[in-house]
Amino acid sequence: MKLCKCEEEISLQRYNLGYRTCIDCGEKVAKKEIERKKGCVAPLYNKGAYQYISTVEQAMDIGK
Repeated sequence: MKLCKCEEEISLQRYNLGYRTCIDCGEKVAKKEIERKKGCVAPLYNKGAYQYISTVEQAMDIGK
């Protein structure tokens, strides 16, 4: 059996799908990522819809 960082066993099916964390640790990581991505949205132009900003270049071009 494979072990997570928290020393909990990861099921073989979950490991075969590519997950290297247990469900509890994976949920914590997912919540952190959701909070990080919430701050990465902005309107790309005046009166435009909000879009996800993924690079520094996109952030520098906002509103142009």
